[in-house]
Amino acid sequence: MTKSSTPTTPPAASKAVATTAYPGGRWQPPLARYAASAPHDTNITLADGTRLAATVAYPVDTRSGARAAGPFPVIVEFTPYLQLGQPVGVIPYFVERGYIYAVVRPRGTGGSSGQMQQFTSQDGRDGAAVVDWAATLEGADGRVAMAGCSYPAATGLATAAAVRPDSPLKAVVSSCIGLDMQHRQVWTSNGLPNAALSAYAPRAGVMMGEQPSVTSYFADFLKGVMAGGPEAYDGYWQDRLPLSRAADIVANGIPVLLWTGWSDINEIGGIHAYHALQNAAAGRSVDAPMDTARSDPRWQIIVGDWSHAQGLDVGVYLQWFETWLKGVDTGIARTTTPMHVYEMGTKRWINLAGYPVVRAQTRLQFGPDGTLTEAMAAKEGSAPLRWGSPEAKDGSVAFTSNPFAEGATIAGPISATIYAASSNTNLELIANLYDVAPNGDAQRISIGALLGSQSQLDAERSWHDDTGAVIWPWPLLLRDEYLQPDRMQRFDLFLALRQWGLAPGHRVRLVLSTQSPASVCPPDGEPSFVSEPCRLTAPQQATLPGGVYRIGFGKGEPSSLNLPLLAYRAFETVASGPPPTGWDETNRRMAPATTTLPLDWGH
Repeated sequence: MTKSSTPTTPPAASKAVATTAYPGGRWQPPLARYAASAPHDTNITLADGTRLAATVAYPVDTRSGARAAGPFPVIVEFTPYLQLGQPVGVIPYFVERGYIYAVVRPRGTGGSSGQMQQFTSQDGRDGAAVVDWAATLEGADGRVAMAGCSYPAATGLATAAAVRPDSPLKAVVSSCIGLDMQHRQVWTSNGLPNAALSAYAPRAGVMMGEQPSVTSYFADFLKGVMAGGPEAYDGYWQDRLPLSRAADIVANGIPVLLWTGWSDINEIGGIHAYHALQNAAAGRSVDAPMDTARSDPRWQIIVGDWSHAQGLDVGVYLQWFETWLKGVDTGIARTTTPMHVYEMGTKRWINLAGYPVVRAQTRLQFGPDGTLTEAMAAKEGSAPLRWGSPEAKDGSVAFTSNPFAEGATIAGPISATIYAASSNTNLELIANLYDVAPNGDAQRISIGALLGSQSQLDAERSWHDDTGAVIWPWPLLLRDEYLQPDRMQRFDLFLALRQWGLAPGHRVRLVLSTQSPASVCPPDGEPSFVSEPCRLTAPQQATLPGGVYRIGFGKGEPSSLNLPLLAYRAFETVASGPPPTGWDETNRRMAPATTTLPLDWGH
């Protein structure tokens, strides 16, 4: 099969040799010079009288046992969590290396007064006040950083958007979260409730301190989504980490390191936030595809081969802070390729400026007998698909390509153009894309989902390639607009963007279904904590069950899989190694390496 032209000739592995085990090869964490003081509990009183609970630890002289004079920068973790696998408190690693560490609970969580917000701009305004408070702590030097994974990473982004340009906040590490995707990938997949929502909402109270503010919020939130209330539509999320926050962060000049994994529940949000930050820095719309000829090293991202809250390294966190708080030349601030990506399939790290790299996607057309080819099917036809279990008769339909004789690289957004008709007034499609080896073994590359009644696209926010094809469909998700039964129409479905190497002789297979398997969403019992559809809202329950679909193909109904294809191993391999200061976020402790990190971040 043919591929789009490559940006470079497939090169050999990088010859750069790292002299340290950290990105850039020239920096390593200073040795521990201090001990961490016993945690000091305090409160921060906001302008409206809300009291935020805080815990602070200070560097202590190891000989005298007295608090060290400093002054020291301050790291703030603005987190609602009191308990994960272990209690959530101060991370001594940073204190031992000359940082004051403050754990602060957002309003309504963890002992703080007020009402929980879940990512609104109020959390950002509160965070800005917390930053000002942190800068004036006894022994502080006036410079502040924020760090966290998942929810505390969201409050860090909200804060970076809300501070003033001359704020004490100088750097953020935001792991396991992103912008404008909580409603589109995490709690729902473009309007379809996800397993993660049903798994998380009942547990939130335990993790955040069993306060009425938390338990009532998440109970009402889950009830609202499932009833088809405002929480089920995108209007509810207009003030909850919208992509426009990226422009505010850039205007405030706050460097951000984003950190995610291909199996996270919010990796699309992390990558989309990266592109939005780079666009804002280049004076472009945050909604546009990135101009990869221009990039700014103040906004970088690591995308690894791990799931939610995995693959973290507090030494690299420290390296980011030393770079942007203290001006240390750590070797990571001069890169023109600020996107550091683990390429699945080939199992190696590469550096990119961003996506899209491919200017015109390769369209693989659906055909009879489940074929997937670049040539249009000679005759029009359709394949049956019934709403129900994927294991049931006609519960799924698959389209498989010919082998890629020389292999290929998938680099960027993936979409499917699907012509379909439903026997009722709604339609649900779940698309799974697989890498199929010659022996038949299959690995999932990506997943996406679409709800027919919320499939209308926002033309300005959807990405297009140079031919005008939709490569990142962006549905409005503002209301339900129901279908005319049995009318064939076009749907544009986005699958999570990926960096994946297809080995020579491998095929791709697209499988369409209407429900997740029981392993993800059991009829009874707790769903998995994954961003895959599970359960239905009340309006969906009234319009989806019983649907019989026709998936069209051929000239009049040209359904296709749209892939950003390059030659196999199109990018240079960069040096990598095990993270020496790996961090287990769930159990709040240092952890042995189970993966690798890139050591060369480009030049």
